Amino acid sequence: MSSTKFITLSLILGILIFPTLQSQVAYAQNANDALSFGNQAVNFGSQQYSFDPVTGVMPGTAYAAGFGSFLDNPASAALFSKSFGEFGVSFNTVNEEGLYLGNSSSLEDNQFNLSNVGMVYKFPTERGRLVVGGGYNQHTSFNRALGFNARNENSTITDQFKIPGNTYADIAFNTFATDFGDEFGDWDESIFRVGFDEPGDFLGVRQQGEIYERGHGGEYSAFLATEFQQNLMVGVSVGILAGRFSYDRIFQEIDEFNDYNADFIDSNDDGEGDTDIDNIIFSDEIESRYSGFRGRIGALYQIGEFLNIGGSYTLPTRISVDETFDATIRSTFNNGVTFDDSIEGRFSYSVRHPSRFSIGAALDELGGLLSVSVSGEYVDYSATRIDFESDEMFEDQQIENEFISETFTPVWNLRSGVALQLNPGFTVRGGFGLSPSKFKDGNDDRYHYSLGTGFAISRNASFEIGARYSTWEENSAVYTYGDLDYSTLPDAAPPVDIRSEDAFRTVDQFQVMGTLRLRMN
Repeated sequence: MSSTKFITLSLILGILIFPTLQSQVAYAQNANDALSFGNQAVNFGSQQYSFDPVTGVMPGTAYAAGFGSFLDNPASAALFSKSFGEFGVSFNTVNEEGLYLGNSSSLEDNQFNLSNVGMVYKFPTERGRLVVGGGYNQHTSFNRALGFNARNENSTITDQFKIPGNTYADIAFNTFATDFGDEFGDWDESIFRVGFDEPGDFLGVRQQGEIYERGHGGEYSAFLATEFQQNLMVGVSVGILAGRFSYDRIFQEIDEFNDYNADFIDSNDDGEGDTDIDNIIFSDEIESRYSGFRGRIGALYQIGEFLNIGGSYTLPTRISVDETFDATIRSTFNNGVTFDDSIEGRFSYSVRHPSRFSIGAALDELGGLLSVSVSGEYVDYSATRIDFESDEMFEDQQIENEFISETFTPVWNLRSGVALQLNPGFTVRGGFGLSPSKFKDGNDDRYHYSLGTGFAISRNASFEIGARYSTWEENSAVYTYGDLDYSTLPDAAPPVDIRSEDAFRTVDQFQVMGTLRLRMN
């Protein structure tokens, strides 16, 4: 056996027996809270393509783009001709136009993160190629912002708190956001629906608020690629996933016309009603951290001098999610008296992500000037599964997994990029990507447009910069609520119909990445 093959097999065995690391302590959410576990499960651990300024434009399934090429296909790293190290940062910004109850509002947010840092080492070999490397790549960015301001004549967020088993039921009742629905105290009712001759009457409220989602996900990885046979590259990679996510909502309802001006709330605890509601502020926050282990294998074949074809397989991935959540309700009455109460909690669960399969082709430096790379990645989001790791929540677990199976669908994520080397020290790139909706019959297909350039700043140093613009439209729930069937009164527990108030959102995301690369040989 040649020394090159011995080193290759040794490194592959070392990677394959790399112990699976235990997840770090993390934080939680409750199944009745603002976010659906199923929706978040699909997002956590998902892989976008913000790897680095080069791979963000040029897919790496059959092409050695930037350092993050191995995330598309670890075998493509064998095409690197020199050793190098690099460091990069990214700036993300989002602007959303939200249409809620006929009123339009715009809100934006931004965040700044480390995008990639790592090293690639090309072994000197007499025949073939052997490349190893490792580092960190950010591959997912959570960056959303929704603002809204409208009068609602149909529902109130306090209708959410009266749903049986709602997490916030107690603090809502303690702050008069809800009250007894009948004289016997058999069921709870929204404070804006109490005190009328007809049960459930509602005069409307002004609603205004903001919802932010922030965070990022990345992978600490090691990879190896070699020319297993002439023109046939194979590679493997292992990585530890790590990410964080935050959901922050502040929601205010205001009796702007003093429609609610009765004296049935006892604000001073003297046994006599003396005021009514003026406004309610509800705020809740979810902080999530997740970690897991991910492995890939891939192959790439060079056909002739310019054409490459490649494919990779990402193993099913299990991540652990830990969350903390807290919420506060503050009610202010017409006489200026206020009541507030809060709740907090922790929760942990795990998510099993399905495997991913990627295929691609590339023309590499055709005529010494032009490179083209295309790829398609298949992932079945409906195969995602949640494990609440508690026998007491087995029923909830079944409900969430059924929701995932029925709601999500397999997709092919498509990417393409073109690079033109204008001279040995200057290259320009452009790309396009399509991420179809994860939802069955979804209309939120995401379109990605990218541009980039790279230029030498010295003999052994270059700077890469890339920008990506993503846009799509979607409907999403601002809050869910329970609509009681008042025709069943005076039964103690009227049936509840779960509904939601939705916003139509037009999303524009923009990301800029910059990377400094230092060549070692």
